[in-house]
Amino acid sequence: MVTNFLEIHNSILGSIREPLILLDPGLKVVTANPSFYRTFNVKPDETEGVLIYDLGNRQWDIPRLRELLEDILPLNTTFNDFEVEQHFETIGRKIMHLNARRIYRKSNQTQLILLAIEDVSDRE
Repeated sequence: MVTNFLEIHNSILGSIREPLILLDPGLKVVTANPSFYRTFNVKPDETEGVLIYDLGNRQWDIPRLRELLEDILPLNTTFNDFEVEQHFETIGRKIMHLNARRIYRKSNQTQLILLAIEDVSDRE
């Protein structure tokens, strides 16, 4: 059940400094950690339940990212260090490495996608 994942997210993943987003099978944001909300200067009520491609004036609607995310659940794939360079209205230019993988709970066959975002702007 999604509730169990949210409990895990809030207790463990919520303490991680890297921005994280948890997506449902339809690629809508289930939740994100505090670091995501701080980094992208957004609030949960404007993020949760929203299709990832619609976030930030559709700034996450990147064709290659779409392909990668849409393959994770049906093909049980992952991706690491997918580089995205984007200008965000509220926070400026960011260069990010994205990592994603399926989270699967066999007992109730819940599938979610964990998307981790590493800001490498200062290094690039």
